[in-house]
Amino acid sequence: MARTLSQNESRVVLKLEYEGVKLVTVDDISKILGSSRNYARYVAHRLENKRWLERISRGRYIFIPAERGGNPVPPMNPLLAGSGLVKPYYYSYATATHFYGFTTQIPAVTYIAVLKAKKPLSWRNTVFRFVTLSADKFFGFGQVKAFDAEVIMAEKEKAVVDAVDKVRNAGGIEEVARVLYKASGDISMDKLVDYSLRMRSFSLNQRLGFLLDSFKIKIRREQRKRLLENIGTSPVYLDPARRWNVHGPFDKEWRIIPNVPEKSLTSEIDIG
Repeated sequence: MARTLSQNESRVVLKLEYEGVKLVTVDDISKILGSSRNYARYVAHRLENKRWLERISRGRYIFIPAERGGNPVPPMNPLLAGSGLVKPYYYSYATATHFYGFTTQIPAVTYIAVLKAKKPLSWRNTVFRFVTLSADKFFGFGQVKAFDAEVIMAEKEKAVVDAVDKVRNAGGIEEVARVLYKASGDISMDKLVDYSLRMRSFSLNQRLGFLLDSFKIKIRREQRKRLLENIGTSPVYLDPARRWNVHGPFDKEWRIIPNVPEKSLTSEIDIG
């Protein structure tokens, strides 16, 4: 279908162009036209057919501006698409650690932290997985520039803390170890410890403290003491996904069962 526009379609497109909008919902169109949501859905469907909009999920679209020509290709920015799926949100885990260059692994899944449970969703070749957090853990994020869009991303320190908290979402414990080691020269260690303590998770503090010691990453004595004062009495597996594998002696200080071979944990890491 050609990109020619009816009067109401033109009103919508001109408004979106003027305001530089990248994401649009049926409710947005309804407000622009002063119409019912049913009519707004009809207009959205027409604009989608004419390739002015690309559907991300039900009632949510990416706007394809006139500058992309008569046979346009929609923006290929999954972070832009994901930012329109749910509010509030922030990107974290493997998505954030890759964004900051703490890992060279290209994540197969885009991870979005949210407050309410939401089923995984696919858009083009991207799978969005939503990680539900309690309000206490939903902090430490801000706006960043990702290609051509402004999105909400975990701060560097929170990205690392989230990765240690849920290692499966960050590529596994070996990858988390590499992330921590690489990030350690680019983040505030005080902030890292403060954020870990704020998460109120004994097992997180235990894993973080063990990894910091394993890689001889320096933190202030006071911060190390604070971590040790906030660990549990129960032993914790270093990798919660591989409880049947035990390698090396039990770490009495951090109460960690090292169920990952040391060589595997420290591969690609040059410990001074």
